[in-house]
Amino acid sequence: MARIFVWNCNLPRLPSAWREQLRDVGTYASGALFTLGWWVFIDGLVMSRTLENSPVKFGFEDWIPGLLCTLGMIITNSIDLTLLRDDGFGYSSGGGGLAGKAKLTLFIGIALLAGGVAGSLAILAIKYIVPGVDASVLYIGFTNVIQTVCLLLASIVLWFVHNSEHDNNYNFVLN
Repeated sequence: MARIFVWNCNLPRLPSAWREQLRDVGTYASGALFTLGWWVFIDGLVMSRTLENSPVKFGFEDWIPGLLCTLGMIITNSIDLTLLRDDGFGYSSGGGGLAGKAKLTLFIGIALLAGGVAGSLAILAIKYIVPGVDASVLYIGFTNVIQTVCLLLASIVLWFVHNSEHDNNYNFVLN
């Protein structure tokens, strides 16, 4: 099977001390995004409980997108980039190598992240925008979207800072 290079991105070679600092800063930034996402969601939850005569009630369906994104973040960031590239050795059960299983796991994690963001947008549209609720109640719907986008961005930042320490060249390949 021929590989088609889509994009070859040469990243600047950083001194090793800077790479460690970049990794620490990226990890802290990812944690800050994760915390900000859940904080905004809990702010919306508290606000929905304090509003009297609200036409929309905060239910379990509002929790599902954030939980999906959190689970997707855990799954996605548990995969090492070297597992995706190398299929030369490893255990084999059922005909698939280690790289194939890692790619499947990564796909499931990314699907959970995308499903969480899509679910929060669907909840915003169905529960808050279509009925035409007040602006103060509409904020509660936006907290769900802000949460899932922050979790998605936190996952992306964490993935890149933990998987870019070994090399300075990324090749985006279509198989």
